[in-house]
Amino acid sequence: MIDVLARLAKDRVYGPLDLLSRVEDSDEFFMRMAREALYTALRYVSTEKETYPGLEDSVNLVLRMIERRPLFAKELALKSLAVALGGGS
Repeated sequence: MIDVLARLAKDRVYGPLDLLSRVEDSDEFFMRMAREALYTALRYVSTEKETYPGLEDSVNLVLRMIERRPLFAKELALKSLAVALGGGS
């Protein structure tokens, strides 16, 4: 999932990362925000020819992690942005 989000950041599409960085709690409002961010990211990369092996499993894992520990969403956004800026993974 980091590769997908980093791809968006490289293309200066920051909306999904911004949404993830705002997740603060596991209530339905924030979970809906996280799901919307992931959906938008996947929708964006679905128009490209690049493939992301294991993406479905990654999405499921990310959603479970965010539900258990909402600050994981902020960490995911931060790490993705770092990868996009050349900081590695």
